[in-house]
Amino acid sequence: MYKTLLIAVIILLAPLSLQAKNTKFMDEINRLASEGYVDAQYNLARIYSNGESVDQDLELAAYWFLQAAEKGNRDAQHQLARMFEKGFGLEMDLKEAFNWYKLSAEQGSIESQYSLGLAYRFGIGVDQNFTQSLRWYKLSASKGHSGSQYNLNLLYEEGLATRKDISDAIKWYRCGR
Repeated sequence: MYKTLLIAVIILLAPLSLQAKNTKFMDEINRLASEGYVDAQYNLARIYSNGESVDQDLELAAYWFLQAAEKGNRDAQHQLARMFEKGFGLEMDLKEAFNWYKLSAEQGSIESQYSLGLAYRFGIGVDQNFTQSLRWYKLSASKGHSGSQYNLNLLYEEGLATRKDISDAIKWYRCGR
């Protein structure tokens, strides 16, 4: 009986203990982010973006992604670009999305390189340019991005920005499956 009661008390009090720890953590990460620590800014943005232990707040997430992105954090730049592209927490702005993807891609973000390949291929936020699409797909595909590999297959198969080359198309198709 005593053991059952003790377990029930622990179960009831555990969320209070976790909540206190979470509050302490959030206070600390907010302090660090406010002091300009880029990693804290990025992580705080992720917390608000995903609603991890807090209510999801995409506007606050966008604010903290912007803070970290302006300091050169490539992952924050990529996430901010996605938010502009989709209109999550920000007004949709495809040109602004393109600009942030480009900054992130130039720092080696494979996902942003792929996004630039798509943007150039379909003229999303930028003038359509198959040569640039090919360039960004190749960068990302060479690092193993399957979406880029598949899209390279299509560019080679259709002869867009390059000679029509079925053997290269097949090579990238096999990689991208």
